[in-house]
Amino acid sequence: MSTEGASPDRLPLVLVAVGTDHHQFDRLVQWVDRWAADAGPCRAEVLVQHGTSKAPTVVRGSALLDHAELQEAMDRAAVVVTHGGPATIMEVRRRDRLPICVPRDPVRGEHVDNHQQLFARRMGAAGVVRLAETEDGLRAALDEALDRPERFTVGPGVSKAPGLGRFADLVSELLPAQTPDVRVPVLYIGGLGRSGSTLLERCVGQVPSVACVGEVVHLWERGLRDDERCGCGQAFSDCTFWQRVGKAAYGGWDKVDVDSVLALKSSVDRLRHARRLLDPPTHGDWARDLRRYGDLLTRLYAGVLEVSGAEVVVDASKHASTALVLRTAPGIDLKVLHVVRDSPAVAYAWTKRIPRPEAAPGEYMASWRPARTVAQWTAANVLLDRAARAGTPTKLVRYEDFVAEPRATLSGVLEFMGRDGSNGALSFVDGRQITLTPSHTVAGNPMRFTNGPIEVASDDAWQSAFPGSKQRMVTALTRPLRGRYRYRGYGS
Repeated sequence: MSTEGASPDRLPLVLVAVGTDHHQFDRLVQWVDRWAADAGPCRAEVLVQHGTSKAPTVVRGSALLDHAELQEAMDRAAVVVTHGGPATIMEVRRRDRLPICVPRDPVRGEHVDNHQQLFARRMGAAGVVRLAETEDGLRAALDEALDRPERFTVGPGVSKAPGLGRFADLVSELLPAQTPDVRVPVLYIGGLGRSGSTLLERCVGQVPSVACVGEVVHLWERGLRDDERCGCGQAFSDCTFWQRVGKAAYGGWDKVDVDSVLALKSSVDRLRHARRLLDPPTHGDWARDLRRYGDLLTRLYAGVLEVSGAEVVVDASKHASTALVLRTAPGIDLKVLHVVRDSPAVAYAWTKRIPRPEAAPGEYMASWRPARTVAQWTAANVLLDRAARAGTPTKLVRYEDFVAEPRATLSGVLEFMGRDGSNGALSFVDGRQITLTPSHTVAGNPMRFTNGPIEVASDDAWQSAFPGSKQRMVTALTRPLRGRYRYRGYGS
């Protein structure tokens, strides 16, 4: 680093980060030089990272700052001036600072297009940055930042990042769209709950290089907000795995506004949006929200792969609407395991009160009347069938086949995933006995806490415990789909 010029110890530091783009940004460097010359040497210490631009003549300059130097300078800076790059802006916001943003101008040859200007103007209007597009504007912002530093501090109760949803909105809408070179492989287990999906997920999770994470659809409220237990037994906030995932995906869970994420999720990931999800629009507010939520999940899955070292993420959220969301995300390589169980058995299972050991005492899993289960069972299966016909790679797995022949079913699942289905990969299966090891699942059936050898057996209690009149009602109302999935009479 060049160190020409004085460097007073106790003066506030003004850091100017131009970036490393090959287009020169001489204009910003000259503006800062002139401001510093007029302000005098006792006003502030100024450091300009000028990249390919001409070096400053009045203040200190360095073409490049390595990562450690840049982080140290940002930590010490009283104010940071940056170009319109999202990464630098986020770094400044994470340090409780409001950055001054001077976007590059393509008319002056400072960039290839005007996306930085559009982006910076939107962020300025949203209060995410202090926008300065003229020399006078930059001078005024610098003087104000030094005279009234509290105006350039992100105070208590204000997100250090601009809000995950809002920032993703601005990025996705204003930066040029790009097709990812590498997509995140995701195996999604879809269907209606109480169909054996948690056991199937746990089994797939025993395969090397596969990371099972439970029902991601509930991560935001049950993990991040309510701090419920991970499948490993630790509270979400104490689970090293999930804390590392949050850091890898978002820079830390403290950067995620749970309420904003839940609102975003509700705006696109609901059965009521199924019609639009099957043929999503490409423009408009709803399309933008869909892209934002898809990006949010893509980053989460990528974080899981980075931390776990796995090659495939298994999400057992089951919701058909979530599968439809994922199939629209360009960064996800999606395959779906469509899990079905005979409708009367599922209807009976939903009438039972099942304690939730990860939650407060006295809390139970949801329970439904048979009529509601009929509607949900039908909707989930119809939508997953529709997604398969629309081209989503899908494999149908019947609960009854799985519990009858675990090894054969799992071998078929691995083949569908494009993985080795030989006996070595399924060494945890011994006939109908399966040995389970702990996993980092954020939500799901209580059996996600069960480890060690278990005996796989069909749960047929419904045949005697579920009243015959209700069995006949459920069977009649679900007859068309039951035939499709090879169910006959009242049983499988």
